[in-house]
Amino acid sequence: MLLDVANLTTAYRGLIAISDVSINVDSGEIVTVAGANGAGKSTLLKSIAGMERPKSGSVNFVGERIDTIPAHLVTARGLAFVPENKRLFPRLSVADNLRLGSYLHRGSPDRDSPLEFVFKLFPRLEERLSQRAATLSGGEQQMLAIARALVSDPKVLLLDEPSQGLAPLVVRELARVIKLLRDAGVTILLIEQNMKLAEAVAHELHVMVKGRIVFAATPAEFRAREDEIRARYLTV
Repeated sequence: MLLDVANLTTAYRGLIAISDVSINVDSGEIVTVAGANGAGKSTLLKSIAGMERPKSGSVNFVGERIDTIPAHLVTARGLAFVPENKRLFPRLSVADNLRLGSYLHRGSPDRDSPLEFVFKLFPRLEERLSQRAATLSGGEQQMLAIARALVSDPKVLLLDEPSQGLAPLVVRELARVIKLLRDAGVTILLIEQNMKLAEAVAHELHVMVKGRIVFAATPAEFRAREDEIRARYLTV
């Protein structure tokens, strides 16, 4: 098992945000965690990435426990986190943002080798290498955030709400890119409110409500019970 999250409980500002969460992600899989805003999804991802310290449970990555080490060491192990707010360097160019993404491999002669794959996924970024990140559209900024993570050549890509705030046409393009990543064997743990996107790209789909995983199944199993699951867990 590449990533093994076992019985994870994390508090945020003194309140339990996620409780007893267990998720497994194997190499080449896309596992999604869907749910409403405030369900605890982002806290789960931050707990895996080392940005929040769990109260109990464990996170094991390639057989090593990582929930007790700092976030920069988690990144160095091969987990690339794309946060909800993208965290680009707005005054830097597209090229410089991508260059910073490969900083972990700064001494390697193959540092720039992932760029060919990235530009196949995002040809528009190659056309805008000299353009400042702040001048890109919202969709282009999201693509740059994902591209910057990919140039670090991660073992697992952690995506936090990548479709948030994007127009439907851009969300469809995002789904196409994630499917291409899936076909290329990139391992992804995806956090999403957009159930249609989450179901469309996943090998396994989890539904989170109030900090707990309440449903886990394949997309086919979800579709067979979709009306029931939506009525029971996803209506406000």
